Amino acid sequence: MKLLPILLFFPFLVIAQEPEPRFENDTLYTASGYKIYKGKVIEFNHGTERYGRFKYVSVKNGILSTSLIGCSVIVDKFKKYWVSGLNNGYIIFDGHLKRKDGTVDYIVIQMAFDRAIENSPVIPSEITVPTEFRNKYKRDLDREKLFLVNMYRDKVIKKAVYKEMKQKLDAE
Repeated sequence: MKLLPILLFFPFLVIAQEPEPRFENDTLYTASGYKIYKGKVIEFNHGTERYGRFKYVSVKNGILSTSLIGCSVIVDKFKKYWVSGLNNGYIIFDGHLKRKDGTVDYIVIQMAFDRAIENSPVIPSEITVPTEFRNKYKRDLDREKLFLVNMYRDKVIKKAVYKEMKQKLDAE
């Protein structure tokens, strides 16, 4: 009870916390507020590693992760949710992969969801989300530059794309 008057007179003592991922009522809330729930359609982009492999998304039932490129997965059932000691959130879920040719396959996915939704305007996300849900954590330009260099070295992006993206990062 003594804390309330102190907070009223010294509001600057209250420090805003970064939002944390959470799992409530069969819905996953990412740190940016994006929701993943049963029936949700998740659209996949290219992976951010060599040959289009995904860095933050892995397939657990034998389907190649590169099969996700440009495809969507409908979430069926959540299996596991946890947050690592580094505050990275993970989820394992069952779903149905809708391939480009129209076929549908059962799939089990493990995803570091907040990492799959990058906040950099330069570094691509592995999953497609509306702009307002791109991660809002503080940007680390050194990390982004290193990531960009690695993408170029691993031949994920071509030299012209690397130069363009690097120029954008250097301007910030």
